[in-house]
Amino acid sequence: MNDHDHPAADLHVPVLLDAVVEHLRPHVGVRALDCTLGMGGHSAALLARGATVVGVDRDGAARALASGRLAGFPGAFALRAGTFADVAEAAVKAGERFDAVLADLGVSSLQLDDRERGFSLKSTVIADMRMDREHGETALALIDRLPESDLADVIYKYGEERLSRRIARALKAARAAGVSTGEELALVIRKVVPGHQPRHPAGRTFQALRIAVNDELGQLERLLAILPDLLTPAGRAAIISFHSLEDRLVKQALRAHAAAGRLGRVANRVVIATQAELDANPRASSAKLRWALKTDDRSAYRKADAADDADDADADAEDAP
Repeated sequence: MNDHDHPAADLHVPVLLDAVVEHLRPHVGVRALDCTLGMGGHSAALLARGATVVGVDRDGAARALASGRLAGFPGAFALRAGTFADVAEAAVKAGERFDAVLADLGVSSLQLDDRERGFSLKSTVIADMRMDREHGETALALIDRLPESDLADVIYKYGEERLSRRIARALKAARAAGVSTGEELALVIRKVVPGHQPRHPAGRTFQALRIAVNDELGQLERLLAILPDLLTPAGRAAIISFHSLEDRLVKQALRAHAAAGRLGRVANRVVIATQAELDANPRASSAKLRWALKTDDRSAYRKADAADDADDADADAEDAP
């Protein structure tokens, strides 16, 4: 089975795809930066509409799958390995600018569904949780390294878990007893969190460990800091978040850039999934998209929008009987 034939590539449904296309307006001549390539679903949609795409991912498995999926766009797709913050900073330093920038934050379906990666509450291997399996420490190593009080702070800060100290104490004791898999750690947490929970009681803790292991919020802050510098004068950006910590950072950064005149227009409200999308892809339920335009001069976008409309007209003509 080659990478393109991997079942995950066929089953993957990119979230808020229609909203991404609407706000980035891909067409011939647009150069896009997909900061979170994943399995290439969003990039495929941009490429299919005539844009060229630079796709970024730190996960080698994701890069392999996406490369196979996007092989039908030779010359239009370029792949870069690394964290999106590192790649974006290098691009700005090199003077690169993009007409469209997309970031679909958090853990990917590929990572979450592969129990060998250690992200899942049902994982039967050690709790790894690294997006890049070649670098950094695992979640298990993080638990071992941090003193109990510091571990509790991580769980509270990144998981917004009010029982963080109780959970940290239980995790340290469990590690001393040899507990190592995601499934075992989740059971330990379930035993110390009282009452019935609408979601698994270990969910917030696993989120916190994953964020800490991958420096997810630090990466996001670095990207947001230079976002205006990544965009061409008529550039557009769309950022999809999945929890309040991410969305708060995105909202505050976009508004700060707009207030400073570094961005022209930014979303006042988040874009969320339609009921039809939720029916097809329940994981989209927590997705929130915020968009930004480099300038508030509408005339700067007229040429680009006219080109996009022309592409649509050509496509309609080709489809006509």
